Amino acid sequence: MLELQGVESAYGSSQVLFGVDLAIGEGEVVSLMGRNGMGKTTTVRTIMGLLPPKRGEIRFRGKNIAGRPAYLTARSGIGLVPEGRRIFPNLTVRENLVASARKGPWTLQRVYELFPRLQERERNMGTQLSGGEQQMLAIGRALMTNPQLLILDEATEGLAPTVRSDIWACLRHLRELGQSLLIIDHQLEALLKVCDRHYILDKGQVVWSGDSEAFRSDAERVQGYLTV
Repeated sequence: MLELQGVESAYGSSQVLFGVDLAIGEGEVVSLMGRNGMGKTTTVRTIMGLLPPKRGEIRFRGKNIAGRPAYLTARSGIGLVPEGRRIFPNLTVRENLVASARKGPWTLQRVYELFPRLQERERNMGTQLSGGEQQMLAIGRALMTNPQLLILDEATEGLAPTVRSDIWACLRHLRELGQSLLIIDHQLEALLKVCDRHYILDKGQVVWSGDSEAFRSDAERVQGYLTV
């Protein structure tokens, strides 16, 4: 479904990605791991068209989308739950959800069924929500675009343990539905249970990839890339 080949990206003269290769198949759940500052969010920004790559190809369903404007990337079927949630503060919960909705199986009612708390708070403004509620809203907003691939950047960052459990339960449910997912997070055990395969970035390069069984078998090596 999504394939990155030799992707290089930079902010001005400061290069961040150095030949990143990554692939996600139909219905796969894949993680992108690494310490802070290793290029995970830059990879997401490059995929989404928020940062044009210097070199390399990004193919989504066989079409090269490298360097396309972000709105065209979103229209092509890639949804994003951004780091920091980016909820529209001057819109209600309902308005946040319907603002960018596209026709498809994910409707307002279906999102409310996934996150009943959002229906309870549908008239509240974005600034009146807790961090967990904002993350639910960010996921629901992305689902309302009916994406073929959903990317979550820092899926559970800064959330209370109970809310974090709710988010992982949501992601397991999406996996059961066959939703393709790319997940960035620091909760290793949760990622190993939810994801089919994993990529580790270190200094802008993929230094390890494999499934959860391979991750556990190579634990000493991969932990070296993930700990300070």
